[in-house]
Amino acid sequence: MEGEDNLAGSIICACCGRAETLASDGTGESVHWLRKNEELGLGVCSFCPEWLDAWDRGNRDVRLHPDAVEKRKPGDRPSLELMIQNASLPSLSNVLLEIYDLLSSATAGADQIARLLQTDAALSARTLRLANSAYYASTREIGTIPLALTRIGPFDLWWLLFTTEVKSLFYAIDQQLMDMEKFWRHSLMVACVSRVLAEHHRCGEPQEMFVAGLLHDIGKLLLLQRIPIEYGPLLERSACGESLIELESEELGFTHAEAGGELLDRWKLPHQLVVRVRKHHQPGAPLTHENLVAAADYLTHRLDALPEQREREADPEYPVIDASEKLYRRLVNLVL
Repeated sequence: MEGEDNLAGSIICACCGRAETLASDGTGESVHWLRKNEELGLGVCSFCPEWLDAWDRGNRDVRLHPDAVEKRKPGDRPSLELMIQNASLPSLSNVLLEIYDLLSSATAGADQIARLLQTDAALSARTLRLANSAYYASTREIGTIPLALTRIGPFDLWWLLFTTEVKSLFYAIDQQLMDMEKFWRHSLMVACVSRVLAEHHRCGEPQEMFVAGLLHDIGKLLLLQRIPIEYGPLLERSACGESLIELESEELGFTHAEAGGELLDRWKLPHQLVVRVRKHHQPGAPLTHENLVAAADYLTHRLDALPEQREREADPEYPVIDASEKLYRRLVNLVL
């Protein structure tokens, strides 16, 4: 079993809350660990073998602050602040964040973006794979970052790389709790509708709205990763018709929209992006920069209830629906 040796620091069982705190000289209370992650300060102790399968699937039920030694009492709500602090998710590449800043600058050039990409071997390799994928296929193979940028386009390349990075952070979510393919299909559709709405109504920057739409539900992934035991049942009840936002507010004290906003803020993404994700369950009229993603999410859900083409054509937003679906069909294979 991994993690059987005692190391200095504090480890807490993610299931029962037993804690091990060892001083640097090896003294202190010792616990036998079946699994443990020192960076997270979490593990599975020998008293909780039934939790091994969930741990190995990537679930981390963070019920405690890493410095706590007492089990959270039944009925206590999880803390969003502590979840964000203790999530210990891999940091997004600084290169991606710097490129996003460049894309927001009127003076940025493709050569600057290419130089940044070339400082990150993994991103460079992914860029070349994308440029030579079937979607961008041509008789000429791309072998350099500048040519890849020319073929794909700086912004499209950024969101493709960013999406790949985000998906890798949440790869181990239990498929029984969340159908990840369905999740990303919905996220991409909301992104497409956001972009088309912004274009049609001249409300906000379409590319920025696309990114906000793509990330609008990222809070669900954070909650499934950090508190699957608490959050899974809420999703099940929501699937049976209950309001997820109301369930989250009542049971957790915060919503997935607020959790997503906090996570993006931690990643130091632009404030307006954070706001749009936080408010994506607050649609209203007239259309504004802040509630556009909420309107896109609402329209996307409405599309699911309009299976017949004639019903779609009768919808007042049909031009937006039609353009969004065409954009979605072009992009879906790249995201999935």
